[in-house]
Amino acid sequence: MNYEHITGLVTGPNLFSYIGETSWQDHNDIADCTHIATQSADLGHHRYADPRGWFEEYARTLNFLGWSLYGDSVHTRTQHIVSGSVAEFLVESAYAMKDARQANAMIDTLDAFNSDQPALLSFDQETGKGETFQIIPARYDAHGNLTIALFKLELSVRMKRNNFLFWDWEKHSAQIVQRKVFLKLNRSELVHKRVLIDKVLNERLMKRFPLRKNRLVNH
Repeated sequence: MNYEHITGLVTGPNLFSYIGETSWQDHNDIADCTHIATQSADLGHHRYADPRGWFEEYARTLNFLGWSLYGDSVHTRTQHIVSGSVAEFLVESAYAMKDARQANAMIDTLDAFNSDQPALLSFDQETGKGETFQIIPARYDAHGNLTIALFKLELSVRMKRNNFLFWDWEKHSAQIVQRKVFLKLNRSELVHKRVLIDKVLNERLMKRFPLRKNRLVNH
């Protein structure tokens, strides 16, 4: 029997990849919180002219909504040269972290994303064709806490391209600046902020594109 497994989510400049099964409630909570964080960051900082300020405001808003720094996580900034596609870079980066589950989940998410034309078009528009975007793997830790790795990426190229994630850039023709931080959800704090969250969501809602992968289940 076939069923549709949600492997990720595209909303605004955010691409989520779910590592393992994610509950429907957590899928919606992730979308709700990042919607508010995106809106708050856009109000305080220009998305392209001030990416650092934008990212810090985004993370502060998530913290306000109940997402705390995970472990010894701190904001870091690194620079990389892309040879090939950004999608390949994302998968290779996950493998380099010795995280096969994250890499395999990213492959599933990117496969589903690459066949979803409305999601691709929205992501190109929301990110300035890769000028600044976010990749966010989500998973449960050993204690059942929902955690996210928040990667903010800024793509520098000579000429922008549609479907930038999957464009095969020539060797050394693209560079990426990456900022990252790891966050864990405090569910009780999120419940405490639910009235405020619902009020903001009623005023404006970003488009959401769940990414689904068909899988065969045997009983």
